[in-house]
Amino acid sequence: MLKRDFLEKPYDYMNDILLFLYNNQGKSTKSKLIEEFQISLPTLNEYLSFLQSFLEENGISDQVRITTSGDHLSLTKELNFPLKKVVLLFLDKSIKFQMVNQLFQKNEVSCDYFQLSYAISSATYYRKVTELNELLKEFHLQIKRGKIVGEEKQIRYFFFNFFWYLFEDKTELEKETSNQYLGFIETLKESLNVTFDPTEIFQIKLWMKISLRRMTVELNPVISPNYDHPDRPLFEEINLAFHTYMKKIDRPYTIYEAYMFYDFFCSMNNFSANSSFAFRLAEAQRKESSYLNYMNKVILKYLKQQGYLTTHASDDRLSYIENLLFQLHSRLYYFDGFILPFDYWTITSIINAHRHPFTGNEVDETMRIASEKFDSSEEKNRFINRFTQIHYTIILNHIAELNEEKITIGVYHSLNPSIGELVMQHLTNVLGHKFPIKAELYQEDSYYDILLSNIYNEAIAENQKTTYVFSDVGNNYDMNEVKKIILNLLDK
Repeated sequence: MLKRDFLEKPYDYMNDILLFLYNNQGKSTKSKLIEEFQISLPTLNEYLSFLQSFLEENGISDQVRITTSGDHLSLTKELNFPLKKVVLLFLDKSIKFQMVNQLFQKNEVSCDYFQLSYAISSATYYRKVTELNELLKEFHLQIKRGKIVGEEKQIRYFFFNFFWYLFEDKTELEKETSNQYLGFIETLKESLNVTFDPTEIFQIKLWMKISLRRMTVELNPVISPNYDHPDRPLFEEINLAFHTYMKKIDRPYTIYEAYMFYDFFCSMNNFSANSSFAFRLAEAQRKESSYLNYMNKVILKYLKQQGYLTTHASDDRLSYIENLLFQLHSRLYYFDGFILPFDYWTITSIINAHRHPFTGNEVDETMRIASEKFDSSEEKNRFINRFTQIHYTIILNHIAELNEEKITIGVYHSLNPSIGELVMQHLTNVLGHKFPIKAELYQEDSYYDILLSNIYNEAIAENQKTTYVFSDVGNNYDMNEVKKIILNLLDK
């Protein structure tokens, strides 16, 4: 589900026009827009007129402007004006958007309220409910008789996605929760020995706000009979912190409340993949042979087979990639559905930007492997979607960066280590500013991507990836050969 899926048709097109101009340096022609959006010239002119009126009515026409000169259109905006603010204004006019707000605030929607407040007919109201139900299918939720119906953890997860990804400006929400749940944050820090950045703290606060409201308005939440079946390593640690806080604020505590918090906490990037807690959780996943550990092993095996992760990658680097995969797979394991705060071309640009130095099918193939190994028969495309495409792309990009950092060169000189140091210095001076290399004197127990040696020694060469015997690294021939080896490694 995309943010734009909540927009009414006219605002959806106006949003498209604005973002298309913005992503094309503020310039376009009407002909390009007609071709891009498959609309007629009169329809385009009508939307442009609507857009101009909309900007004026909302008092921002002096901050963002569209000017027309014949077939040519230009977008200008004030430097500090966020264009996403216009999208929020579009959303505010959306019936579906307001329905979700009502469902959260009042736990119900009614035809009478929307007919009166938004001057729509009953037929329009029920059509909007049908449209919203189509979107909610992704989360396995539905609106029936004015209520949102489905498993409780999915309802909370949907509301979290809604408020987190649709509200770019969270100032008011942050103010509202600024002094709330601080005791819980401190309890988590102490119990789990973990630190949180401001974003992670705010995410936890938002989940708690949604959870406590749902506990107030929904007295008989739907809990799956199989809800205690998923693997939850380190659950007792998180449960203790949660139970301590709920008891302190005199709120009803059930094991299902703790399950829901655990699933959220371990799935939504609430702690750094480099944190000690992330490494402890990963170790527990391996120790308990959890399904998430199986998922990770399948993907890591594939990445190693394809050469993205070398068998000699350091344990710390492998563990970091493993932690990123655990966080991604946890969300797909514990929850269904997602909202992406992007438009179609934004997603494409994100993916393309992260594809370097990979070249095309790596992410698609990773998704295919995941789909074949993990999907249930009922949901065959669960792992082939924009969400997993973006996140597998980012993980591959992290691998590329780690691989770039990992080009280590050992220098061995059979006669004089001091000469080896001169070789290292010359290598760094000539190639160090062009390639991510690290040169050091050869150590017997170390592995090197490239071993430079003044003689061929079978005993030290057999444990290295590539050995190059130099006659004089100070000359251009030897330096060009080393450069070729580096380029070859980077290509691989």
